[in-house]
Amino acid sequence: MERIGFRGKAEGLEMDRIFRDKEFSMTARHFHETYELYVLLEGERYYFIDQETYLVKAGDAVLIRPNQIHKTGTAGAPAHSRILLQIEEAGLLPYLKDCRVHTLGDLFRSGASVIRLSEEDQERARYLLEELETELSAGQEYREAVLRLILVRLLLVLSRCQQKEDWYQEPETARTWKHQKVRQVARYLMKNPETPESLSQLAARFSVSRSYLSRIFREVTSFTVNEYKNISRIKKSQELLLRTDCSVTEIAGILGYDTVTYYERVFKRYTGTTPLRYKKHFRKG
Repeated sequence: MERIGFRGKAEGLEMDRIFRDKEFSMTARHFHETYELYVLLEGERYYFIDQETYLVKAGDAVLIRPNQIHKTGTAGAPAHSRILLQIEEAGLLPYLKDCRVHTLGDLFRSGASVIRLSEEDQERARYLLEELETELSAGQEYREAVLRLILVRLLLVLSRCQQKEDWYQEPETARTWKHQKVRQVARYLMKNPETPESLSQLAARFSVSRSYLSRIFREVTSFTVNEYKNISRIKKSQELLLRTDCSVTEIAGILGYDTVTYYERVFKRYTGTTPLRYKKHFRKG
């Protein structure tokens, strides 16, 4: 059974609270431009982020940055409830700057995106989430401004939790053999996006059968190995476009694409724009 406890939307913000008591694993391929905040209220979940699978427990918060690959899956008993926020950064920037924060990403530690909260901080976070839900439901005057103020306060609370050296705990990673094997392959592809290795060659490199690697990789990440390889290449090409003077043709060659046309087609599939337009947009000024 799936029960939607709340669903609301405002400019630059979407929120929903859902309870499930059956097996559930995200099938959608999550790779988007918005920030995402996931708070697990009850139960346990596996959460794959980029290359690693984390064990997320009740009270944990997960912050997904733009263009991070992510997917949740069942860990232990299937029953769980969670709150999910989709956040567009642009509307928050004036409020963040008032707090002397330049971007939303500046609030959080690099690396792990799972924030393990103390009981006291869990209560603070839940109170602010309830305030968000109330404000989304009410539709009163100054609604947009109040929502942004509550959201910034919530994000500041979560960021402060990560700075508490006397409390902060590194998130627990999944220890199953399956998840560890997928992590090894994902890390290799992110580190070596230009590799021409086929699925069979990758399976041989990591001492598993081709069919087994294909199955577990899709189960954990929701992507095929080839799709994940393309994403790794696109992420690397975004870096080259913004940090070097390499041409689109040169980047296509560096990353092992047979033709510029195919590289441009793959780039647009995952980013919604062409490499040249991406470069002009993010390097302007």
